[in-house]
Amino acid sequence: MKHHYWEAPIVIYLFLGGLGGGIFFLSALFDLIIAPGSGLLFFAPVFFALAALALGCFFLVFELGQPPVFWRVFTTKTAIIKWGAVLLSVAMIFGFVWWASYLYVLGWEWTFGLAAALEGVRPIMLGVAGVAGFGIMVYTGVMLSTLKAHAFWATPALPVLFTVSALSTACAAIALSLGGAVDVNVIGAVVAEIIHEIVHIVDIVLVVAEITVLLIMVLSFYGAGNVCAHEVAARWVRGKTAPLFWGGMVFGGLVLPLALYVLGAGSTGSEVLAPILVLCGGLLLRYLCVYSDERAPLPGEERFYERLPKSDAEFLKAWTKGENLY
Repeated sequence: MKHHYWEAPIVIYLFLGGLGGGIFFLSALFDLIIAPGSGLLFFAPVFFALAALALGCFFLVFELGQPPVFWRVFTTKTAIIKWGAVLLSVAMIFGFVWWASYLYVLGWEWTFGLAAALEGVRPIMLGVAGVAGFGIMVYTGVMLSTLKAHAFWATPALPVLFTVSALSTACAAIALSLGGAVDVNVIGAVVAEIIHEIVHIVDIVLVVAEITVLLIMVLSFYGAGNVCAHEVAARWVRGKTAPLFWGGMVFGGLVLPLALYVLGAGSTGSEVLAPILVLCGGLLLRYLCVYSDERAPLPGEERFYERLPKSDAEFLKAWTKGENLY
């Protein structure tokens, strides 16, 4: 049975949400635990995280179809999207306060007093934003996996895959922007180089993990007895989306950047091209997942349709074909 699928705005929202959440989580991990006092180096990455989450929220509100009443998301008691909205809000508010405490690096005199006032709460701000960021990474996969009628989505492997992918894309974004927009001393430059190397190593591990989880999930569905899940996996493996899956996501977004990381260490390919390819692969993963929306009827669903008034026949006919009439 075909259901009206989510459109491109949700793809972008899931990608940007995972990316921003991952940057917040890794920034907090480095600044508070691995390399205390390195927060200034994450000024640019956190700015990109804020921009990614803000833009992601815009696309989410746009997809909901009624922007003036988007606030109602926060009042729902059971919808999982409420928790996503709460996590996004917390990460953006606390992350912005932390980022604002470093605005003095831009040379604006009016920010000097602001930096002095916020200096004492920096660890708390970034810590809360990091925890919320981790929640956002997991949430982007959980949001899809709770839709039980979509067998390809309703698997515990999807939140794991999205979380690993979010961390990987966050590593790529940090590698491209670490230390940007700020002047650091010799010690800061050394610390930035060490963090940069750690991020590259972590991303190598994450890319390997992503390849493993992805192939296990897809190939297990390919051999599964569930018809809908098998049809989606078959399209990925040998169907019309196979070139996009194997060529675009697996090779271009995972295998090629992995090879550049390992074989071209220190080169432009490793420092610039590989992170960009990882980001493209993360976006392509969400695209393929969101548009793989074959679904099976829920128990009692067909009987429910049969009992509806005849006047609704045209609407139901168009709805089951996937047309957006509302």
